[in-house]
Amino acid sequence: NKGCIPTKSLFSISEEIGESRFTSINRKVSFEWKKVLDEIKSDIVLKLKIGVGFLLKQNGVDLIKEKGKIIEKNRVQVGNRVIEGKNIVLATGSFPHTPEVFQAERRTLTSDDLWTLESLPESIAIVGGGVIGCEFASILNRFGLKVTLYEMMETLLPGRDKDVVKLLETSLKKAGVKVITGRKIESTEELTEEKILVALGRIPNLPVSEDTGMEIEKGGIKTDSRMKTNLKNVYAVGDINGKYPYAYVATREAITASENIAGSKNKEMDYENIPETIFSHPEIGLCGLTEEQAAEKGKTVRVGRFPYTASGKAYAEKHTEGFVKVVADAENEEILGIHIIGKGATELVSFSTLAIKNRLKVKDLEKILYCHPTYAEGIMEAVEDIEKKSVHLPPKK
Repeated sequence: NKGCIPTKSLFSISEEIGESRFTSINRKVSFEWKKVLDEIKSDIVLKLKIGVGFLLKQNGVDLIKEKGKIIEKNRVQVGNRVIEGKNIVLATGSFPHTPEVFQAERRTLTSDDLWTLESLPESIAIVGGGVIGCEFASILNRFGLKVTLYEMMETLLPGRDKDVVKLLETSLKKAGVKVITGRKIESTEELTEEKILVALGRIPNLPVSEDTGMEIEKGGIKTDSRMKTNLKNVYAVGDINGKYPYAYVATREAITASENIAGSKNKEMDYENIPETIFSHPEIGLCGLTEEQAAEKGKTVRVGRFPYTASGKAYAEKHTEGFVKVVADAENEEILGIHIIGKGATELVSFSTLAIKNRLKVKDLEKILYCHPTYAEGIMEAVEDIEKKSVHLPPKK
């Protein structure tokens, strides 16, 4: 309703705005913000909601649209009704984190508020240079806003591959986004922009409940590897447990909880090598260890790189901004991390996860045939660059 689907739809629409990448094509693009939102809500989100509702009905699930609260470990009060169940699964999600300094400011917006914005402002300050901030900086910049992106840490996307972050920052600045790192906003008086988008993460939306003794950890409901809380037969999945704020992680957690409820004794959630997609311009797909993280684990690594400027597919589509980086263990040649920035990165990261999860080695990825011309060839070339034998890169001297 307000997260993955509408945001990525807005991302796709933003890609349609602006001049053509091809000089042989002349075009003028215009849009009406209200119609953009209406199309996303009615033609995309609504249809998917109807589809999910249909699936629930076909699977015999009773849907009750009311507020509820836990009154005992196996009882939930919904309106005037009390529903009992042997098991309870909590999946109440999260809400945007808005520090007190921004709460009384009329200019303040969260990522949820964007979907009710009647018109676009001329300028916007985005506070927070993490995933949400970088995505909206890219999107709103393409819609013509003057965007300033503030991050209190010294770099955007803290903890991610430094070369990926460097290219993203360069690209944002080139597109006209003003990027300010190493600065914490102490007061809204520091910001002169027409609107302020607070993108400082999300907070678990803890369910209303009686004093059941449910254990809380780092602001979320504490769960074990089977998604169980400290209360018997009560599970918590998704953002509510404060582990990973990703829809695909929530889905896997829900499957894990469901299989345990259904009788599986050993179904556990595996949080190793979780991929990450960032729908910025250019888009990013990350999985596994960075060079620095591998070094912290005592590993010696070898790194292969392949720039999009050497990719036939990237040239064919004129998306030559980006690169693929592969990090491998120098001793056993196991693939430890694959970091991609550029067109197609959010799709290729799933392939990367498959390779890392199954502990594939350099020679394993070299055996695969990669279709031509595709962005996936960038992974092949980066893998071959580990041995310095990529034929589409100049020889190392």
